[in-house]
Amino acid sequence: APAMELSREHRSALEEILQTTDSDDERHRNAYLLLEYARGGETHEIASNVGLSESRTRFFRRLFERVGMEMFEDGFSPRKLRSDKAQTTASVQPLLTAQELETLRDLLEQDLPDDLRTRITIIVSYAEGRDTRSIAEDVGLSASRTRYWRKAFEREGMTMFSMHGVTSPASSIHPDQDRAPVSVLQDASGSDAEQAVPDMDAESDEPKRTSRAATAAKKKSPGLQISDSFTEAGRKVLRLHFNEMLEQGQSSDLGSDPEVVHRMRVATRRMRSAFEVFHDAFTDKTRKKYRKPLRNTGRALGAVRDLDVLMMHMHEYAVALPDEQAAAFQPLINEWEKERGRNFEALLAYLHSEEYNSFCEEFGDFIDTEGKGGTEEPFVIEGVPKRIGEIAPVLIMERYTDVLAFGAELETATLDRLHMLRIQFKKLRYTMEYFTDLLGPHARKTIRQVTDVQDYLGLLQDDQTAGEIVTAFIQELDLRQTTLPLGQRLNSAPLLTYLAERQSRKHSLLTSFGEIWAQFTSKDFRKRFLRVLLQA
Repeated sequence: APAMELSREHRSALEEILQTTDSDDERHRNAYLLLEYARGGETHEIASNVGLSESRTRFFRRLFERVGMEMFEDGFSPRKLRSDKAQTTASVQPLLTAQELETLRDLLEQDLPDDLRTRITIIVSYAEGRDTRSIAEDVGLSASRTRYWRKAFEREGMTMFSMHGVTSPASSIHPDQDRAPVSVLQDASGSDAEQAVPDMDAESDEPKRTSRAATAAKKKSPGLQISDSFTEAGRKVLRLHFNEMLEQGQSSDLGSDPEVVHRMRVATRRMRSAFEVFHDAFTDKTRKKYRKPLRNTGRALGAVRDLDVLMMHMHEYAVALPDEQAAAFQPLINEWEKERGRNFEALLAYLHSEEYNSFCEEFGDFIDTEGKGGTEEPFVIEGVPKRIGEIAPVLIMERYTDVLAFGAELETATLDRLHMLRIQFKKLRYTMEYFTDLLGPHARKTIRQVTDVQDYLGLLQDDQTAGEIVTAFIQELDLRQTTLPLGQRLNSAPLLTYLAERQSRKHSLLTSFGEIWAQFTSKDFRKRFLRVLLQA
């Protein structure tokens, strides 16, 4: 990009911000990057210096070009700009027809479940022209969650409430009405446009942006006791995640909240991993019996979840672009949404199948029946059984050494090899989480450090996957547009820019992983890790 032109007044104001704010202040950061642009700096260099992605760095340049020093005023938020944009879009195509609005207002006069009342209130409030912030305050949700329900309605219309018996009035249904997400590219799913690109690991990304500490505090525990037998400890771990799978699968939000699919998928993964950790606690017949249905359930959920993650991050990238550039992303997003819809229908069919329901019934009986499917308990010597308090540190250490074994080949590791390393990190993390009840007081912090490396490798894998998908789409774009008039054909340049940035981040993550590995294998971390195990 050419150097940014700054007036003398703007340059003086930005330099004053640098002198009067701390270096870790957001205003200081933005002033610095703008001055760097004015000096002719390149985006990738500036992004590296300020610790942002290239897309976010360009976003703040465009924001300044649009609003000037207003972006540094107290209370300013890019969300206001997006809100204005969304309202402009809404003025072109009303969110609700008059009859739909009347129907929903009538419903609010009735006795409704709290979650249904909240969602209806959000949609009615948007239709009445209210802004996201005030609606969020009224219903007690975050701004991002409030916008999420609006976008869900833009996709689904009144069918969003159909599971509660709410239907669209016949006269308000238009045969040619398109309920595609008309503002999906104008409104980010995160709470602020300037927030960092979130983790794309399919097990760790969170639309509500809760803190890591808050998330850890809410995690349920299997309730292990040091005196538990090996088999019964495994049964407790399986029971915890089986109940979570059932709870999410029966949620009324399964079709509307991507996080429900995510949590259900994670539960199936944790059960599969638990069978590996507690391999010697259950018979071969027992493990084989449940391995296939757990794998099938995970695959059905993964087909939906993987697309949710791709769409979420493409939305977040596109929101910082001008409208004409953002439009280039819509065909790919539309294609993903259609595929996601097909995959979700297949998921529902599977969850209502005899195969799945028989599995749930049999597995529930297995985890609720003490001793069922178990092997003989391990003994030190005859009459002296090992309990989970003695076994857990050994199982964790085995996972830890599996991770360390990759160190010998990291210098020349392929992406496939790093993906395998990520799987081993995930297994280590799960194993530590199973036994959190038995570990030392700093266990959660240590688990968090393991998870951070898993997340880092997850970003790398996600960039690789997204790159492959977007590349294939770009290659087919011209063919897809052959039936369109020349003046209506989309420019693929924004997609190529997106692809280049994903590739650039992938390269940066790849070349910097040595530093991450060095921290993980450092003496300090090893000491903390062993201290956690020895206090079990």
